[in-house]
This record gives sequence, structure tokens and C-alpha cells, in this order.
Amino acid sequence: MAMSNPIAINLLLPALPSIAEKLNVDISLVQLSYSLYLLSLAIGQLLVGGIVNHLGYRKTMILGLASFTLGCAMAGVFGNLESLLIGRIMQGLGGAIAISLARALLVDGAGKEKASQKMGYIIMAIAISQSIAPLIGGFINSHFGWQIIFFASLLQGLLALMLTFKLVPQLEQKKRRPSFKENISLYGQLLKASDFRSYTLANTLVAICFYVFVSSSPYITNDFDGGVHAFGYWFITISIAFMAGGYLSTLINQKVTLDRTILIGNSISICGALLLLLGQLVLEQSYAALFLPMSLVTFGRGISQPSNQTAAISSISNQSSMAAGLMGFLQLLSGAIFSQFTPLIVTSSPLLVFILIFACMALAMFIHLKHWLITVRSI
Repeated sequence: MAMSNPIAINLLLPALPSIAEKLNVDISLVQLSYSLYLLSLAIGQLLVGGIVNHLGYRKTMILGLASFTLGCAMAGVFGNLESLLIGRIMQGLGGAIAISLARALLVDGAGKEKASQKMGYIIMAIAISQSIAPLIGGFINSHFGWQIIFFASLLQGLLALMLTFKLVPQLEQKKRRPSFKENISLYGQLLKASDFRSYTLANTLVAICFYVFVSSSPYITNDFDGGVHAFGYWFITISIAFMAGGYLSTLINQKVTLDRTILIGNSISICGALLLLLGQLVLEQSYAALFLPMSLVTFGRGISQPSNQTAAISSISNQSSMAAGLMGFLQLLSGAIFSQFTPLIVTSSPLLVFILIFACMALAMFIHLKHWLITVRSI
């Protein structure tokens, strides 16, 4: 379930400049296929908690995976901008349910402490998806055309839907279902909780670093030697670093607290962000100067994200799906906004992209440290 989103998002990335050329439209319009996906993912995660409260886990999963699969078909079949964008919206809404429930089910099933260790395995699954998706997407685009890219996600959605029907049991529904007003009230309780606010905001800022890089790198590297194939191979370094960080987090969380794990991850990420910025100032533009420092950023993110997410999701007991959904909404809404404007920043001054990444990472570290110190003093 967790792998469906990163594959759907990153399969299309290397093909964006090619799609704009084939459809004869401005690149900002094609960029909407990425930004609208993230926006739909954000809105879907905001709604998923209320849907689960009304339908239960199994029906909600079926609804989400059906929307994801139909969106894949629509985006790939018709070959025009309108169907592409509508299909991506359907993909995003369905994918929101998949990623939210993957995290919520883990926290519900394992508990806060064990979930922080096991969340790293979800991070590893996402990292594997991110590593193979751009490479596969670039290969499919070069040999078969961009429309065929969507059939890879279509097969994944059908498989997940089939396994949901077969393996996920139908649990007894609650006799009383929360009203719309009560669901809004639950979101309000989460936003009032200082733990949820701090961990979610820090996690969101670190994620923005990744979204800014991902949405800018295809345009920054468009004239680099090696073309779209080289981009796919270099992108693997980002994903391997993320996967390694996710695995390391499962080991670190067995020995230290969630906050110490987050501090370790953030410290590594801010060093990578600084090296990325300095590299653009003093080195020639190259894949190595771009991707190696960013790999350090994502390695640190792989360490900190499982603990950040576990701490945020467990802020209010028995409402894991609501917390996971709201956290995902805030993170992806920010990602959608930044990713849509990033190409404009690139055309204006590429250096601003790297300044923005460093600033977001520094602010994330400050917010977490401030919250941690306040918590320690109160104890």
C-alpha cells in the first residue's frame, strides 16, 4: 500500500519535459500533473480519517484503490492534457487512502514504541519504490511513450485491490459513527496538541526539501550529459540513501528515544543541505554535485521521518487514521504548493532552490529542538 504513491509520482518525473513537447503545451501546465497529484494526495489524506470512521478500514481501502486504478487508466488511455490531469487527481485521492492506512494500521497494530521501529520498514519500501520508478519511467518513455508509463501503476493498483479483497477482513462497524462536525472537532484537537504540531511541522519542512529538489532536478539537469537515463540512475542514489536511513532508524530506535533519533537524522540532513548549497556556489554543475549532497539530506530524513511520524500519529489515542491523514494533508499541501512554483524559481535563479532547501532544513531542526527542550524542562 505504501509503495503505490512513490511509484506513481516518480514514474512520470523523467518524462515531464517530453510530455510538454509531445502535447505542445507549456511546461507549467504539464507540471500540474505533479502538483495536482500532490494536492489530491493532501486533500485525500485530510478526508481519510472521517471516511474510515464511517466505512471501516476494508471498505475505505477498496474505495481508495479503485480510485487509484481508474485514475491510472484515464491518465494513460486518452493521450491529452485534460485526461492526464483528471487521472492524476483520481490517482492522488486513491493513493492518499493507501499511504494513510498503511501508517495508521501499523501504529494501531504495533503500538507507539514498536511502531517507531517498524515504521522504518515502510520507509525502506518507499525508498525502493523511489529508486526504481524514475529509471523504469525513463526507460518506458524512451521506448514506448509516456502513456504506457501509467500501465505500470495500473497493474500495481489491480494487484493491491485483489489482495485487499482476499486478505483484509470485514470488521464489525461501530454502532455510532462520528458526524462531520465531530470529525472537524477531532482535527481541531490534533492541531491544539503541541506534540502533533511540532512533530508534524518539522516533518513537513524536511519533506519540502525533498519535494523542491524532485520538482526542480529534471529541469536543472535537462542539459546535463547522459540525459533522462542518467537522471534515473542518479536518482537511485537518493532512494538508496533514504532506504539506508530508514533501516538505520529501526536499529537506532531500539537504543535511544524518538527525539534523539530525530536529532541524529536532522543533524545529518542539515549537513547535506549545507554541502548542497556550497557545492552549487563553488563547483561546476554536475549530477555528482547535485545528487550526492542531496543523498545525505535524504539519508538523514530516512532516520528522522519514522520517529517524527510515529510521534505525530500517536498524539491522540484511538485516532491514528485522523492523525495520519491530517499530517499527510499538511505535508503534501505544502509539497504541492512548493513543487508548482519550483520550476519558476529554477528559471529565475537555480541557486534560490538550494537556499530554500537549506532554510527549510534549518527551520525544521530549530522547531524540533525547541519542542524537545520545552518537554524536557516540563518533566
